[in-house]
Amino acid sequence: MSEGGKTRFGWGMLVLVALVIVLFRPVTQLLRPQPTGVKIIVWHSQRGQEREVLEDLLRRFNEEHRGQVYVEPLGVPDNSFKDKLVRNIPRGSGPDLFIRPHNELGEFHDEKILRVVERGSLPFAPDAYVDKLLDGLSIEGALVGYPLTFKGLFQFYNTQLCPHGPPRDASELEEWKQKLPSGVVPLAYDASNPFFHAPFFIGAGGELFGQDGKTFTLFEEPGLKSYRWPGQWKRSGVLPPEPNYNEMVRLFQSGKAATIIVGPWYQPSGEIGASGTWDIAPLFQIWGKPTGSFVTVEGVYVSARTRHPEQAAQVASFLAGAVGEKERFDRLGLPPVTRAAYDKLDPSPSSSRQVAMVRVQRQSLEHGIVTPNSARMAAVWTPATDLLSASLAGRDFDKAVGDARYMLARVDEPKPPAADWKPYGIVLVVLLSVGTALVAMRVRRGVHGPEAMRAKLTGFHARAALPYLLPGLLAVALLVFVPLIVGAGLSLFTHEHGTFTFTGLQNFGRILFPPLERAFQSRSFYFALAVTVLWTLANVVLHVAIGVMLALLLRPSWNRLRTLYRLLLILPWAIPNYITALMWKGMFNAQVGAVNVLLSPFGFEGYNWFDKFLPAFTANLVTNTWLGFPFMMVITLGALQSIPGELEEAAMLDGATRWQRFRLVIFPHVRPALLPAIILGSVWTFNMFNIIYLVSGGEPNSQTDILISEAYRWAFERGQRFGYAAAYSVLIFIFLLFYSRVTERLQKDGAS
Repeated sequence: MSEGGKTRFGWGMLVLVALVIVLFRPVTQLLRPQPTGVKIIVWHSQRGQEREVLEDLLRRFNEEHRGQVYVEPLGVPDNSFKDKLVRNIPRGSGPDLFIRPHNELGEFHDEKILRVVERGSLPFAPDAYVDKLLDGLSIEGALVGYPLTFKGLFQFYNTQLCPHGPPRDASELEEWKQKLPSGVVPLAYDASNPFFHAPFFIGAGGELFGQDGKTFTLFEEPGLKSYRWPGQWKRSGVLPPEPNYNEMVRLFQSGKAATIIVGPWYQPSGEIGASGTWDIAPLFQIWGKPTGSFVTVEGVYVSARTRHPEQAAQVASFLAGAVGEKERFDRLGLPPVTRAAYDKLDPSPSSSRQVAMVRVQRQSLEHGIVTPNSARMAAVWTPATDLLSASLAGRDFDKAVGDARYMLARVDEPKPPAADWKPYGIVLVVLLSVGTALVAMRVRRGVHGPEAMRAKLTGFHARAALPYLLPGLLAVALLVFVPLIVGAGLSLFTHEHGTFTFTGLQNFGRILFPPLERAFQSRSFYFALAVTVLWTLANVVLHVAIGVMLALLLRPSWNRLRTLYRLLLILPWAIPNYITALMWKGMFNAQVGAVNVLLSPFGFEGYNWFDKFLPAFTANLVTNTWLGFPFMMVITLGALQSIPGELEEAAMLDGATRWQRFRLVIFPHVRPALLPAIILGSVWTFNMFNIIYLVSGGEPNSQTDILISEAYRWAFERGQRFGYAAAYSVLIFIFLLFYSRVTERLQKDGAS
């Protein structure tokens, strides 16, 4: 065979292999028998073993109902599950069934995406269920879901540190601190999280809502006193210096925490500490009385827009029935939902940990609260978290209570009334007309200007370039101008329950003219603006100073390792900034962070950097400085290479000192390149969301939030106030537009 024939044969084989790969899957799908019957789609966000159990149950259902109904499960990411439901179901798409915790039902009810369940269609009689479960899946007296299981809090304890069991009452915790070895804390839990604080809140007699079910009472006595306890316990050594979830797990696994409060999703791995084992216990008693936790009921729900309600209800009843209940208990250790299932459990004290785990969760349910499914619950978490954080940090507790109550009061403030859009439309048309006229006049002046300008605009080369520029212009229009216009338009609307109401400039009015006593406190526009300006100035100064200094150190030719140093110093800039943020977040950890270890000789051992504004701001600043100085260093190195060597030699011969050479020779040559870099760096820093969100998280009490993170929180963490957040974004754009015009003038003045 000739060389040309071999080449053609080789290419032919490659094409044949590619066709086999491409067509193999479709062909096998055609050969595989396709399921028949009514198709039911189930959305879920379960992972690991829970997902395996769910899929096994659905396969069993499909086998039993072959030819009639078949179910197709679809995993949806947990963090986008709710948004996808709210967007899809009202439009007639989305799932027939979905599995979610019950605490989102209030919002789902407001969005009208739930189908009412007839109590007679439940797989068990209503009175067969454990108390409170059906209440959790009911809204305004109507049942909207089928209960699958529930999850509550309980204790894991180290049997080596607690040979006779953990502390029975919370009042014993400080006594236990004296009994335990040095470096071991009696208790670790996520003390700034209201969900994990719930046992103490409930035990103290706290209630979330008043008798009307709407008035917030979580910051009223007697429950209010429980918010002081985490701070008191932390300062007395009962809690670790940084009591969060990850720290709780680390301390328990290393044998440094006697007991922890957590739920069934956590399973200790291997041995605890050097040789300890673990066991399970009910929650603490409070003042001699048993307490419970917030309990989450997991249910399966039928979509209000399903086309097959009978078949969807049939699938839901199967998943929530006796078969599903047994599978979830046997394979996952999840609590059953019926009393009869508990009556069959082994009553002996030596029964398995799986049995013990479901028993302690039932106690948490009996003495606790099924988390209210009211949409108003979404407003509770942020102010409660802020109050717990203030308690842990030792800040002014009474002021923190006032701030928390103010946050709740904003939930009930009247929504901006609807406004007439016609005056705004007239103003918009006038502005567009004037803008179009100005652009046309500028183009006309250019065309009728000098001959060279006319040639540029009308010549052959300009016309030939237009087709090549068109894709770029379309991309800029779609990716820049359209989102900008939509965002600006959204700022004139108020969002509630999936609908948008035109309210004109009222969002801007509420941002720019808050109550006078709140105008310069955290979560206000002016406070965030001041923090943003301080943040930008401090970062840019440090970026430029460090970048220029390192560039000058790496410049001399006698430094033979300068190439290696340049590569190493560019690494912080090359690494994605969210990875850098998470690395520094870990290094600022109160107990095991590298920063505290290095600074321990100066009294920083166990220091919590996020309890107060200045340390938290410093942690953010250090992280972003590490991230940003390489850019300024690279720009400066490039500018230094353009300086003629003769200039510096002449300055040396004239007797100029090093400072004089830098000030009069080097810096004037570097400044033209550095000024655009400073402008660009300041814009990046002004909107550096990742560092703020991932390092300090806005702590303490949103004091380190900048404008862009405030806008995010108003959109996604404070009641989905999208129009309010869009108004923030428009104000950010106006501020940066003004800044760009000023710096453009400075550049022109510098060039002249």
